[in-house]
Amino acid sequence: MTLKRTPITPDYFMTLALTGELDSASIPALCELTSHVLTEGSRHLIMDLSAVTRCDHASLYVLLGIRQAIHHTGGSLTLANPGPPVQDALSQSPLRGLLPLHDTLAEQRPTHESQRPDAHPDSSE
Repeated sequence: MTLKRTPITPDYFMTLALTGELDSASIPALCELTSHVLTEGSRHLIMDLSAVTRCDHASLYVLLGIRQAIHHTGGSLTLANPGPPVQDALSQSPLRGLLPLHDTLAEQRPTHESQRPDAHPDSSE
């Protein structure tokens, strides 16, 4: 599995594109990168799953754990563009209702200023 990081905004939003097999062998790399991105200050992550070629149940549990950990820090994790391997794994998993998947990245892109913790809704910027 390879991971590509793409900042959406400088401080708070990051897209992680996963490529290849998402399985028990790739879990340590996924956890390490996610931890690193959060340490750098990103709080809202989008994982693009469109290029995942294989997905096992262990990975789904790890994604759920990552999602819950990020949520507890005031952030969010969005899983986007699930391809057939991810959809198949999820359809056979008891986690199917706990991991919301979104069909496109575009529908999950936040309005950057309104989502930032330091943004003020009545600001005229």
